Amino acid sequence: MSGVPLVHLDRWLDDSDRPGVAAAVDEALSAVGFFLVDGHGVPDELIARTRRVYTEFFHLPAEQKAAVRMPTLGMAGWAPMGMEANGYSFGHETPPDMKESYRLGSHLLPGRLVLRGENVWPAEPADFRATVEAYTAAVDALHLELLRVCAAALGLDDLEYFSSRSLRNDNTLNVNWYAPIRHLGAPRPGQYRIGPHTDFGSITVLHREPGTSALQVQLPDGEWVEAPVVDGAFTINAGDLLAHWSGGRWRSAIHRMLPPAPDAVDEALLSLVYFCDPDPDTMVVPFAGDAAPVSAGDYLRAKIDAITMPSEG
Repeated sequence: MSGVPLVHLDRWLDDSDRPGVAAAVDEALSAVGFFLVDGHGVPDELIARTRRVYTEFFHLPAEQKAAVRMPTLGMAGWAPMGMEANGYSFGHETPPDMKESYRLGSHLLPGRLVLRGENVWPAEPADFRATVEAYTAAVDALHLELLRVCAAALGLDDLEYFSSRSLRNDNTLNVNWYAPIRHLGAPRPGQYRIGPHTDFGSITVLHREPGTSALQVQLPDGEWVEAPVVDGAFTINAGDLLAHWSGGRWRSAIHRMLPPAPDAVDEALLSLVYFCDPDPDTMVVPFAGDAAPVSAGDYLRAKIDAITMPSEG
């Protein structure tokens, strides 16, 4: 497999080909670490509405956005450009990522813990909170279903093995706005919209839009390939903890978001990123190999600390 494949989740949901879906996910996570999924059941209208309210928020004046600014990276709220550099997760000193973000925790859902501070909500747009709550509920349910597929892909008898250990964590809805370079200025040497990194948790559920600023995934041989944008599909990838759980069978692939093309000075993109993690008290014990168990909570805290720009730490 040399690219990012598309998996049809409706064949799992309607029970028409569960073994085929599980095998496709196993192959994708083993060879690439990423796949696309359609037939997921999240309404197109809800996705479009969520994109609209975030776009309206990011276009507010900076002083209005500052009213909900996060105090430190990882807490809830708006993060202006300059707070985050994902290259630091590998120990690489890089310029800050070329993006603004708005982070909200999934503790707005029943049963989930407040781990990184209470959510903060902007005064505008008026329907922001109701829309985001509905979207978070939908993608959280999708993430739990995908974890059941992952359990089947590993041949586990207990399809709830991963999902039952992922019901309380304060998952992160992190929406990134990649402003036009006409607004930001040209990229500095070594600067990306998001620098090379792996994700830290179990899986990431990402909704993207097309543009010149490609999401690239590094294959095991070092080649970089573009993850395509397919209308109506989510992009899914395994994080470090799920790869560890699998005993190294699955990849937590290095990926990056390139800066826009030099002539695309007005291009702006919005990505809806739902980072999913095991419950913080979970010991991630690999199913194969001799790697040591890892505390999910300790690992995630250390990684978030690592990507915080020194001036903000």
